[in-house]
Amino acid sequence: MNKFDSVKSYKIINSRSDWTIRTEIVLKDGSVGVSTIPEGASKGEREAIELPVEKAVENVLNKIFPVIKAFDPFDQCKIDNVMIGLDGTEFKSNLGGNSILSVSLAVARACANSRKLPLYRYIAEQYGTTKAVSDGISFPTPLFNVLNGGKHAQNNLSFQEFMVIPARNINIEKALEIGVNVYDALKELLHKDNYSTGVGDEGGFAPSDFTVHKALEYIKKAIGEKYKIGKEVFFGTDVAAESFYSKGNYEIKEEGRKMTREQLLDYYKELVSIYPFILIEDPYYEKDIPGWMEFTKEFEDKLIVVADDLVVTNPKILDEVIEKKLATGVIVKPNQVGTLSETLNFIKKAKSHGMTVIVSHRSGDTGEDTFISDLGVAVGADFIKAGAPDRGERVVKYNRLLEIYHNHK
Repeated sequence: MNKFDSVKSYKIINSRSDWTIRTEIVLKDGSVGVSTIPEGASKGEREAIELPVEKAVENVLNKIFPVIKAFDPFDQCKIDNVMIGLDGTEFKSNLGGNSILSVSLAVARACANSRKLPLYRYIAEQYGTTKAVSDGISFPTPLFNVLNGGKHAQNNLSFQEFMVIPARNINIEKALEIGVNVYDALKELLHKDNYSTGVGDEGGFAPSDFTVHKALEYIKKAIGEKYKIGKEVFFGTDVAAESFYSKGNYEIKEEGRKMTREQLLDYYKELVSIYPFILIEDPYYEKDIPGWMEFTKEFEDKLIVVADDLVVTNPKILDEVIEKKLATGVIVKPNQVGTLSETLNFIKKAKSHGMTVIVSHRSGDTGEDTFISDLGVAVGADFIKAGAPDRGERVVKYNRLLEIYHNHK
């Protein structure tokens, strides 16, 4: 039986010039698995705890690997459960979600390499979709974040992400072409009107002196140069409403609006009546449960109501979201929960209740990590969020999807 051999773990720089953890797991047959862990700027309050990187590295080397090396590396669920038990806290505050996830993902990669399988096929085995993946690859549709605001940019836009979404019946190569073409067209429009074309954390443009409506109008123009709006290309947004919530009110400063949850709902109705939105993410602060309930009741038949901060990839929290009918779609970020096994359990539960699944990057990412691309293919995710078709740490994830696509043509 192939066993663990050795581990390396050390700090590296991510796309926001912050430190993060990189872990390498080596098996006895020489197979190597590498993971790098992303970091979010906009975080849910119940995410797995991220420890300072030096402490995270120390925990991998001195507390985690000495324990797991006695177990079968190919038993992913066992390895993950051992680490969860070793930590012993609800949100992994003892060993750190970043420490635990770095080992969990590196183990999966090492085992995939040992068996000479592409990572998505190995994950599919863990998830239970091996036959489906073998019969035909299903690709998640990209959500291109072409304009950045909120905590992802140094501008005045309250909404965090303005997304361009190709129609679901378009293959991944054509979908990526749409993203690139709309992004380039938007850049030209901004440049023509003397707006900055500098980019935010996720590669989207971050012009100053914009309003939500103005951002959507520019995107509408950019799409319309080559594509049919509402037929070939649609709109989406990650509001990240917690970033402009305070004491029961939501303040969209660039439009001079300070709103109650009811007034904010009317504002969303206005936007949806003008633009062809197919999804809206985090429309309310995660603790504003009445707001979520009213929003979903209003829009569940019109668009996908997506929960991120509300549910933080946690299977236990998802139960509450399902019971109270707070959302119809979920964001999947492995570093929110801390292990591959918990991530897969979360996806299974969401899919079993008919929810839309969106695998996602984080705003602080690394240029070598493409894990979410393989994850999206392995589980048959509906969408993938990897930012704009710009910045190396974003593009590498889209290029991994293209690599998988061309290997199966």
